[in-house]
Amino acid sequence: MNKLKNIGISALAGTLVSLSAAQAGGVSVTGAWELSYTNLNHEKVSGNKFGIKKNISFGASGDVSDGGGVTWATTIGTTDAMGLSSASMNINMGGIATLAYDSGTGGYGANAVDNIVPTAWEEVDYGLSTGITDLGAVSASKGVINLTIKAPVAGTGISVSYVSRVGGGHIVDGATSGEVTGGRGLDIVVDLIDYDAKHFGFRWGMAGEVEIKEVTCKGLRSKAAVSTDTCLVGHKDNPYGASTFMTLKLGPISTGIQGTFKDPMDPTIAGIKNKRSIMFGTAFLVGDTISFSYGKAWDKYRYNDSTRGHNSEGGEGIKSCLGVQECEGIEYETIKYDGFSAAMNIGPLAIKGTKNNVDGVGEGAGSAPRSHSEINMSLAF
Repeated sequence: MNKLKNIGISALAGTLVSLSAAQAGGVSVTGAWELSYTNLNHEKVSGNKFGIKKNISFGASGDVSDGGGVTWATTIGTTDAMGLSSASMNINMGGIATLAYDSGTGGYGANAVDNIVPTAWEEVDYGLSTGITDLGAVSASKGVINLTIKAPVAGTGISVSYVSRVGGGHIVDGATSGEVTGGRGLDIVVDLIDYDAKHFGFRWGMAGEVEIKEVTCKGLRSKAAVSTDTCLVGHKDNPYGASTFMTLKLGPISTGIQGTFKDPMDPTIAGIKNKRSIMFGTAFLVGDTISFSYGKAWDKYRYNDSTRGHNSEGGEGIKSCLGVQECEGIEYETIKYDGFSAAMNIGPLAIKGTKNNVDGVGEGAGSAPRSHSEINMSLAF
């Protein structure tokens, strides 16, 4: 009996050693502390202009038997609540294909190329209440599955992301999200060329996304076998968007341009029919320490109601809309952005600054900042 017991224990010990060896890997802890001084336009009450952000990231990695690797990362925002900011798990299959689960990092799919115009620090809509139209609703969600396949050297490849519910929260193992209003989401990024060397780089690609709603006006009409029906709530059809981008690096100069179109499928009279944006920017690097950038963007909204913001009799500051010809073009409104950024890196210490401005619809209200200036000092470990 004792002999059999010893054999059983020995067999179990061998199994544990085998499992331990298979799961071995390295663990790392990194973090960043940021201190900022922020100033808004003079009509705004800024109050205390100093702020601080504290993040700690835990990571692990290891090799698998077929030559690939596995990486895991979790970021915790050290606020009073000590909440989980993001987490991800990445399986590298031989250096060409990568399968990942992402819960909030936003580093995959269309969200990773929502705005790839080069900047020294922040994008030109940073700190403003109105943001430039971009993609990323799907792959910015928590609980995204991503598959990326890329060819070596030139970087030509495709990335596909899927989430069962757009806009969901973090889910612990063994749990479910319960009811979430968003639908299923899918986005695709295609890099025709993605080459990056020390003194030259070129990237050209496109991206698209679609959110598949469970109920749409189009679906209800099809189900009822009617060609027309009143649709003033919900979504006309599945919301979608598309974007194309190009960046070029020549020595210390980097420049880029990107155009995006989105249709939210909003059926309401005052709703947005579609949005389209175009942005460009240039960054200049001095050595490996100092960088500067400047960017501009235009965001054009088209509303369902062509008489939105106007009356039928005219008046001071209000355009008259008396008939079809007078109403043409009134449904369009444009938001303009421009901004500067600069950064200096000294080992683990970085000093950064930005000055952004916006002009257009929605920015005249007292609660909407029309400019954002910030100086930021960060320390990473």
